Amino acid sequence: MKLIHPWIITTYLANLSLSCEISNFRELIDFESIKVETNKILNDHELLSHPGNHDGGWNGISLIAYGGDPNNTAVKDQKPTETFLLEKCPSIKKLLYSLPGKKHRVRFLEVKPGKKVFWHFDNGETIDNFDYSKNARFHMPIYTNKNVLFKISHEKLEWEEGKIYYGDFSFPHTIHNKSNENRVHLIIDLQINDELISNFPKKFLDSRKKRLFFKKFCQRSLNLFKKLN
Repeated sequence: MKLIHPWIITTYLANLSLSCEISNFRELIDFESIKVETNKILNDHELLSHPGNHDGGWNGISLIAYGGDPNNTAVKDQKPTETFLLEKCPSIKKLLYSLPGKKHRVRFLEVKPGKKVFWHFDNGETIDNFDYSKNARFHMPIYTNKNVLFKISHEKLEWEEGKIYYGDFSFPHTIHNKSNENRVHLIIDLQINDELISNFPKKFLDSRKKRLFFKKFCQRSLNLFKKLN
């Protein structure tokens, strides 16, 4: 019998909404130009393996990185700084500086065909703590398809190419690229402020305290699952 993880059951029974499109950002996106710039980065530069939580097919490269090194896709105790790659992506740079909030990491992350990103959570990447020193994480799918399984707890994310979405990745999440095509997202971390929050759907914002109530259990149940396996 297939195991149903406790964090999946919890968020399903609580009817939690864990992601949303930020539709106000649509008019800022020149997706055709962004796609051309993405292809140039992917063709000209090697994406390096992302630290941990995968089976070898999760790779990235940064446009803004801590310390300014494009090969650093992780968090280090350094200032987020533009890498030289951002100058090769003028449409992406224009988009970034049209978005409210201080820019932290901005990366391309790929999941190769057949590869998995295992269940994990990123505790600080959420708007729900009302902590304006933290970041909100946004995704723009560049290449994806219906055979990519992307979930935050119970919620299956069927995000469309060329749109910007927020996901609460402080909940357990996973990716399995079941297709034979590369899956590539542009991932943008923005420091939370009032203007940024004002772009979220009201219904999603109204559920912040509800998500907080269930979050610790979901995180602890995943940690326990990892210890037992």
